[in-house]
Amino acid sequence: MTSIREIARKAGVSPATVSRVLSQDKTFSIKDSTRQKVLAVANKLHYDPRPNRLLININNKKRKIIVLCALSIEQLNRDLYFSNINRGLQEEALANHYEISSFIHFPKPDFIFSNVKNFDGVIIIGTFTASFIKRVSLYNSNIVIIDEYRHFDKFDLIRNTYSDFTNRILNLLQERNETNIGFIGGYINEMNQTHLSRKSNLDPRTQAYETWMKLHNLPIKEVLTNWTLEEGFSAMKQLLSIENPPKVVIIASDVLAVGAYRAIHLSQKQIPADIEVVSYNNSEVASYLVPSLSSISAPSFEMGQAAIRLLHDRFVNHRTIPYHLLLPSKFIERESSAKTKK
Repeated sequence: MTSIREIARKAGVSPATVSRVLSQDKTFSIKDSTRQKVLAVANKLHYDPRPNRLLININNKKRKIIVLCALSIEQLNRDLYFSNINRGLQEEALANHYEISSFIHFPKPDFIFSNVKNFDGVIIIGTFTASFIKRVSLYNSNIVIIDEYRHFDKFDLIRNTYSDFTNRILNLLQERNETNIGFIGGYINEMNQTHLSRKSNLDPRTQAYETWMKLHNLPIKEVLTNWTLEEGFSAMKQLLSIENPPKVVIIASDVLAVGAYRAIHLSQKQIPADIEVVSYNNSEVASYLVPSLSSISAPSFEMGQAAIRLLHDRFVNHRTIPYHLLLPSKFIERESSAKTKK
């Protein structure tokens, strides 16, 4: 059966565009040539719209979703990982005729927890306190949490495999007999209704690094800081100043890596000849740095899509058993870690 996503891929447009063209949405502004291209591809693939009406006709109403986000608008737009999650949410909801009718950024002191009962489903992005999540669940049990690495046995969780890839990179370095490995990471503080709490959780990348180094009886050389360019710069300066500084540094985000690059250049060291760098998120800047930055990429867009699909499964099949999805990441190797190649 031909899907909206297949038509979108063939026509070179988004699934949301295909959905609105095929549903004859008169409020949708689009070039006539693009509209005709979508219709031509749909006709060529013998698209049958009837199966896709399932989502529209559930209980004869349009399902409404509320999103609770632990990041500010500025943080969400600035961070490619989270902005791609949001884009996946929005496009998948539109393609399936769901409405994200409320998107709330925290902290928000005037947030009324009981209001979530007015929505069919709740999507939570980022790290909130356990008590916050519990209060939300009192009013709505259809909850999907994205980018959550603590254990919750009552909610759907969507995660990446950054922890697994940290171990893979470390194992690969060990095979090369490279064990002088440093790490720059960030704190993950828990958000609640009114403020960012002081309680912080170890990022799974940090946990993986520390566990692996201890397991192999190697010295931990890490700096944990905030997630900014300036902090990345300061953290790398700190690592470079210690006795026997690391030959390889794993950095928890491309943003931190940009600051770290500057510190390395100012120290007159060369990448990767003197120090190798591996990062995470594979943002656009990674390929433009000199030398280009090796980075681990998470399927963040697909994580957003998956959240909508999990809610759909709860709506349609009345599923109550929670699903915990682990979406695989991939390593984009570039010049900053050229020596990691076998």
